[in-house]
Amino acid sequence: MKNYFSYFTFLTLLGLLLILIVQSAEGSIDQSSVLGSDANMIGYLFVNTTSNLTNAIQSISLFLLSFGIVGIAFSFINLGSKRIKRHNDYLETLVKDRTRTLEEKHNQLKAQNEDYREALSLIQDQKEEIETAQQDLLHKNKDLTEAFEEIQSQNELLDHERAKLEQAKRIIQAQNTKLMGIARNLDQQVQDRTKELSRSNNLLLEKNKELDEFIYKSAHDLRGPIARFKGLSQLIQMEYDQNNDISDHLEHLNHSANHMDNMLKRLSNVYEISARPINPQKIEISLILDTVFDRLKGEENLDSVSIEVNNLIDKPIQIDPSLLHLILKNLIGNAVRFQDPLKLNKWVKVNIEIIDKYLVISVKDNGIGIKKEQKDSIFELFYVGSELPKGPGLGLYICKIITNKLNGDINLNYSEIEKETEFKASIPIKS
Repeated sequence: MKNYFSYFTFLTLLGLLLILIVQSAEGSIDQSSVLGSDANMIGYLFVNTTSNLTNAIQSISLFLLSFGIVGIAFSFINLGSKRIKRHNDYLETLVKDRTRTLEEKHNQLKAQNEDYREALSLIQDQKEEIETAQQDLLHKNKDLTEAFEEIQSQNELLDHERAKLEQAKRIIQAQNTKLMGIARNLDQQVQDRTKELSRSNNLLLEKNKELDEFIYKSAHDLRGPIARFKGLSQLIQMEYDQNNDISDHLEHLNHSANHMDNMLKRLSNVYEISARPINPQKIEISLILDTVFDRLKGEENLDSVSIEVNNLIDKPIQIDPSLLHLILKNLIGNAVRFQDPLKLNKWVKVNIEIIDKYLVISVKDNGIGIKKEQKDSIFELFYVGSELPKGPGLGLYICKIITNKLNGDINLNYSEIEKETEFKASIPIKS
């Protein structure tokens, strides 16, 4: 289309150019005719010939000009028609889409109208049935009317009851929801209780195992003093029959009896610690220390050891005094009992203080020490860290079960370089 437009424009311009040339030529011919009025026939013929040629060229120019203008107009018309066609195509596409949408809506409306017609038909049928029934009812007598009124009153009563039933149903549903919540809570409680029972069962099994070991080792340790009793009794009998002095044997017998008595007391302490409840009281630490050292004077050689006590608690605290007495007595008694006889300066340092709401008891000594392989077993029942027969191996075990019962802990710290042993117990207390 652009090429056609260019061609027609060229023809138009060419026509205009020829018209200008022809007009210039006609001006020249007019001047020559004015100037040479007396020219000959040949000049006249030449002028006539030029005039004819000019007319022909002018006709051609007018034709070209007209054809160019018509072509340009046709090009503009054709261009406009194509634009109009494209716009019409676009409008036609929009109309088709809109028509399709309208057809779909129309189909939907038709379907809805069909449903409405069916509903209206059904309503009409029901209306006719109701009208027939009403006409039938009109022919009923007054008794039936009264019966109908009574039925209506019963229906109202039934509606009222139905409303109450709906309300009861909502209440039951709410109760069911609460019961479901309670059931879930109970299920969680059962699971928690099952875990607690499992832990208790495991603890019971551990305690039973510990009790079996306790009974076995107690029987084993008690068999020694009893055997010594029997041997000394027979020896005393033999010496008595021969009228010999039996005072040494009686002393040994008394020593064995004291040893058995101490062992039975410790075994009794173990049972009492496990069985009896905790009885916390307000008491001063200094009073418990006095009773501890009074008891140790009769059991240990306190004069052979330098004992330094640093009690930083100057007011009463809430704690079970008997349990604290046993902890202090066993820790201090062990430190005194297992002193190194080869050392000239034997000492025991006791430090008692409160740190972050914990009663911290530290008992340090420079005794015979503890071997590295003994650290993991030092708190076990009847375990004796020294080869010297100085005790039944119950002191540290008693300290361990007491601190556990009081929700505390006890640890061993041993310095290989300084050869110093420290037992540190931590017990929570209430302010």
